[in-house]
Parts: sequence; C-alpha cells; structure tokens
Amino acid sequence: MSLQLSSPSMQRVLVVGSTGQLGTALCHLLGEKALPAARRQLSPEIIPLDLELLAATPSAAAELVAQYQPTAILCAAGATDVERCEADQSWAAAANHLGPLALANAAKDVPFVFLSTDYVFDGHDGPYAEDAPAVPLSVYGRTKLEGEQAILAAHPNSLVLRTTTVYGPDPQGKNFLYTLRRVLTAGNTMRVPTDQLATPTYNEDLAKATLQLLAQRATGIVHVAGPDFLSRYDFSLLACEILKLPTENLQALTTPELKQNAARPLRGGLKIEKLLSMLGENPMRSAAEGIRSWSRIEQA
Repeated sequence: MSLQLSSPSMQRVLVVGSTGQLGTALCHLLGEKALPAARRQLSPEIIPLDLELLAATPSAAAELVAQYQPTAILCAAGATDVERCEADQSWAAAANHLGPLALANAAKDVPFVFLSTDYVFDGHDGPYAEDAPAVPLSVYGRTKLEGEQAILAAHPNSLVLRTTTVYGPDPQGKNFLYTLRRVLTAGNTMRVPTDQLATPTYNEDLAKATLQLLAQRATGIVHVAGPDFLSRYDFSLLACEILKLPTENLQALTTPELKQNAARPLRGGLKIEKLLSMLGENPMRSAAEGIRSWSRIEQA
C-alpha cells in the first residue's frame, strides 16, 4: 500500500516531536506537507511547541491550532526517559498525558495520532494484542496509558499507535544502536539486560505505517512493531555481528542486576496482526534488515 499524500488529511500535518527519530522520519516522508514542531527550535522552520506548556496552559494549544490550521496532528513527542519519569511524575504527566490531551481537545475536527508504548503492559506474557489488559508497572507506562484513555475519550477521530524499542536513523544519535556502537567502539563496557524482551521497531517503517493509517483515517488502538521477539541482549549480539562490533565488552545482566528505579515489562513486545489486516502488506522489517538499513544510511 503506497502513501496517499493527496488525501485531504495529509495536506498540512503538524508533526509534534519533529526533531526526534520518528518525527524526522515522518517529516521526510511528508516533505512540504509537514508542519514540523518541537520543544527546541533547532531550525527556523520548526514551530515552537512545548507539551509541558500546553499542559499548564491549554488555551495555548487552541491558539496554535488556530494559527497553523493543520489538517492532521501526529503527536510523536513525549517523556520517554523512563527513569526520569519515575522521579519526576509531574513532568511525565504533562508530556505524556495532559499536554497531548490539550492539543487533541483543540483539534477535534482533524485526525489526531498519539504515539504510545508497550510499557502500558506488565510484561508477564507478551507480545500483546491491542485488546490485552493494560497494567503498567512504571510512571512512564501509567502516564502513557492515561494519555491514551483521555485522548480516545475526548477526540472522535483519534488513533493510538503503540510501539516499542524504536531504532534506526536519528539525527541526534540517541537511540540504542548509536549508544551500542559508540560505547563498544570506544572500548567501554555496555551493560545490557538478558531478560527484557520486546519486538524492536525500525523507525522508518513505523513512520510509513503511521502515515498509511492516517491516510485511511484509522481510529482506535493499533500496534506497530517489528516482527522479531528478542531480548535486548540478543538484539545487541545481532547488531554486533552485522556492524562488526567487538563483543568482549558487552556485559549480560539481569534486570535486578541493573538496579533501575523504574520497573520494566520483561516479556513486552506487540502483536501486529491487526496492522497487517488493515494495510494488506507487512511494512515492518526484521531486526536484521533494519540494522543493515541503518548501517547503509550511516555509511552513506
């Protein structure tokens, strides 16, 4: 299924979080139809948009929507630092729930897409389908779930896309692959959990599927993730093999040994049968295919 950028809903798409890895991929696919927005204005064309400010002053969301008149909104921003969320719950609530909700309330006449996570589940028996009971273990997961529920209740044309373990090209070099390469190339130790399993998701595939669903005017909850169910450690080994990185400093640990403050879903990940039935194709690359694609882009 090709992207239908001629759809009325795709004419002026406000991409919240446009400087992040997913936001960058979305803006690239949308081209001139993208209205890039982010908390940090890294270039003049970026619309300043701070979800914490919108949470504190919802009227600012209405002013922004009135000024730019988007035909759709993609909320790809949020508080994704799981450890900071645990320590700063007001920050997490503002960025993952109240800020996006203010924006959704201000734009009820246009499609609204909210990016969420498999952290809404407890990780006892993943990968999860859309109708599985949501039982978050952390503040991050709880605030994302609260954002989901509030937006779905308030906005008649909203779409919640849950994803997980997103990697791929990132202009800021922040995702796991960049960290893995940087740490191991420097000869330092990379501590990686063996017991946290998920379905790693290539960000360019996530962006394409997001826009395909937007073009369909899909609503409700849809899972968008990669097809492989891997531990973070096995994903690291696969990346090291493909990227020819040394593995002697790759330290395998269990989650309790990592001593993280926020609880993690150990058997997380997402099932994507609903996504495949909606798109009629599988746009999601395997972990090996995604890592190879990232490597080619990095070397170009």
